[in-house]
Amino acid sequence: MNKNNSNIQNNLYKISKVVHDAHDLNKLFKNLHGIITELFKVRNFYIALLNKDLDLLTYPYYHDIRDKAPKEKFSEGKGLTHYTLNKGKGEIFNKNDYQKLVDSNTIQILGSTPDSWMGVPLKDYNKTTIGLIVIQSYKREIIFDKDDLKMMSFISEQLTLGIERFQHIKELHHMIYYDPIMELPNKSSLFKDGDKIIKKHDFTACLFIDLDDFMLINDTHGPEIANKLLQNISYKLSKSSNKNTRVFYWGADKFMVVLNGSDINDLKKRVEIISNKMFSTITINQKSYSVTASIGVSISPLHGDNINDLCRDADIAMHQAKEKGKNKIEYFKEYMKDVIITNYGIEQSLKNAIIKQQWEIYYQPQINSLTKKIVGFEALIRWNHPEKGIIMPSQFIPTAEMNNHIFEIGEYVIRETCKQTQKWNLNRDEKLIASVNVSAKEFQRKELIDLIDRTLDETKISTDCLNIEITENTFLDKNISQIEKIKDRGIKISIDDFGTGYSSLSYLYDYPIDSIKIDKSFVHGIQKDNQKKILSNSIINLANNLDLKIVTEGVETQQEVDFFQSKECLIFQGYFFSKPLSKDQFEQFIKI
Repeated sequence: MNKNNSNIQNNLYKISKVVHDAHDLNKLFKNLHGIITELFKVRNFYIALLNKDLDLLTYPYYHDIRDKAPKEKFSEGKGLTHYTLNKGKGEIFNKNDYQKLVDSNTIQILGSTPDSWMGVPLKDYNKTTIGLIVIQSYKREIIFDKDDLKMMSFISEQLTLGIERFQHIKELHHMIYYDPIMELPNKSSLFKDGDKIIKKHDFTACLFIDLDDFMLINDTHGPEIANKLLQNISYKLSKSSNKNTRVFYWGADKFMVVLNGSDINDLKKRVEIISNKMFSTITINQKSYSVTASIGVSISPLHGDNINDLCRDADIAMHQAKEKGKNKIEYFKEYMKDVIITNYGIEQSLKNAIIKQQWEIYYQPQINSLTKKIVGFEALIRWNHPEKGIIMPSQFIPTAEMNNHIFEIGEYVIRETCKQTQKWNLNRDEKLIASVNVSAKEFQRKELIDLIDRTLDETKISTDCLNIEITENTFLDKNISQIEKIKDRGIKISIDDFGTGYSSLSYLYDYPIDSIKIDKSFVHGIQKDNQKKILSNSIINLANNLDLKIVTEGVETQQEVDFFQSKECLIFQGYFFSKPLSKDQFEQFIKI
């Protein structure tokens, strides 16, 4: 290339400065792209980040006039990017070099063939390759040479300093297994390591801790005080952590403590100590708050030999503690399973509700904040009980799932939602997209595909107007075949409550997901919470890297909308725009 020493020196100085001054990785990548464009006269530029532990190659910044960023595991890659990463040194390839590698089966053709390609690994302070910076030319007159490679090596070193400063890769990995607000390992971490912990010890006790009347505290004193109380309790619990005591944040107002030992009576004494010391009067802003907890305990090997069973049984025991007046410890007993099912006649009432179809679907609008137009909605089931009135799903769905009534309920929701959506869309130029929740248990059924096919045929709804929402724990069941069948029909798939469950970044590569919904726990009060901002930015960056659509749910304030809108997240769902609406209310909302 034609060199201008003064221009080169000026741009290299700019690169050092933007890396030093950067406070946001996205801005750093964008600014770096601009300087590289000026320096090399090409706009085709991308950055790849490598995490070998997760077999993960992400593209946090990718700009190419011809191709989009690929989606694949690192171990399965066969392009120039993977080849150069494995070589571990800077490389330049022209068209002939590229063809020789293809002919020798060293690489495969992925995307367009450049006239000149240059990539330099990003290496951390241990000289470990953590990524690659690449530019490529589609013009014969722009061919890179050794001097260009030297400049790119300098840029690579500077960029690595910037990435290490932000610890972006660690941040994404941390997001999966750690809750930054409670400063504790999360539920994903518990399910990842739980079985290993159990196998190493004679006895393992799982304590499912649920704070009593915490929603009342939140409603009475506000979310700021409620969050501080949670953080205070989290800190107290974390102080008890050692090699035989592990503390996890389950979510909302719940914690899980795993105790190990060789004596069951000693475990029970330690349970009492946690109950007595951790939950008492807590002072915040010179004001005292009384906090109690209901604790359910299950013990291995008495109640199971795996973490899933122990968590389930501890949860059942915790609900028994609630039923007996709260602020109690209950150890799991087999009869509790029956009590949970039969209390208040929910089981029998559900059967009657299914026969008489005592259901009503509410619709919560999803709004494009830029155009102010409704783009779709989430369908939400309600039980219209003849005596108790409207019953929320949290009060009957757990029992329905336990007794497999969820299948009949789910079928009703899918069928009625599709029928109603098609009716509304007949009168609209801009079609509404209906989002329907499908539980992990429903998703595993082979009959789900038959139900979908039958519903599509009966209602004549366009498949691109239907979006199936699944939670992250659906991934644990390896449902790739089921997902592909749904995608083959042109239906969209979304991850609901993203960031709160079991998701692994590698699953996002394995599954053809269309969108994610940022959970409301990351949204509430984000304008005042830097940790939530960091976490939300990581989720948004991840979604953008994988070309996933983002829906932000649970928005309640203009500040929350402003924050996510500034990140180019434009689709919102929450009370700020509208509460869930009955059919008649929704039709008024969309002015049918």
